[in-house]
Amino acid sequence: MKLTVNGEAYEANEPGSVTALLEEMGIGARAVVVVLNDEVIPASSRTTCGLREGDSVDLFRLVGGG
Repeated sequence: MKLTVNGEAYEANEPGSVTALLEEMGIGARAVVVVLNDEVIPASSRTTCGLREGDSVDLFRLVGGG
């Protein structure tokens, strides 16, 4: 499945959920904000939120500090 992740082309091995994509990319359960087609996806919905061919996914890592 062809996606755009953080502005770059990405070929996902398995079509599936946002959670599956994060696991495939080695991000897993780390603290990230997921924006799918300009909509923020809550962490509680990632497992049920499916991806489609051509979707645009933006990932933002949360960084603590002061």
